[in-house]
Amino acid sequence: MGMRSYYLIDNKIQSLEEAEMGYSKEKKTKSASILSDQNVLIVDDSPINLIVAEKTLSKFGANCFRAISAKDGLKVFNQNKIDLVLMDLHMPVIDGFKGTDLIRETEKFRNNPIPIMAYTTFSYDEVMDGIKRHKLDGYIGKPFTQAQVIGSIFEVLSLKQRKFKQA
Repeated sequence: MGMRSYYLIDNKIQSLEEAEMGYSKEKKTKSASILSDQNVLIVDDSPINLIVAEKTLSKFGANCFRAISAKDGLKVFNQNKIDLVLMDLHMPVIDGFKGTDLIRETEKFRNNPIPIMAYTTFSYDEVMDGIKRHKLDGYIGKPFTQAQVIGSIFEVLSLKQRKFKQA
């Protein structure tokens, strides 16, 4: 008999499979319109982190795409209309810094640049040099609160809008 791990998600103890099934049954709240029409790609090597981020962003109306690696993230980015990327920085094989560079090198990105935000358990001080060197547009530390995520995303999206108005 296989073993199953359980996690605390939305104040309920549930397995990864239960959390994924429960996602589609969630009802939208009044706050669901804040990120409506925003397609967010979440790139993280942890299935639990993907679910938690997706659930958080979906509560605010975002359409979420998940990728378990930078390689998968690049594929999802190229196949879908994406407005924002949350990139875990420390993943095996291709880390988030290199993953960011790979997305930025695509013709699709060059024709329509979008914000790419660092999404990591490391403190800002620990990854600041890499964030600046790879030109990430923002930082979200894990674990996060809903207010931190939404505040950081709004800051990055409003900066993007200001850039287009100036151009």
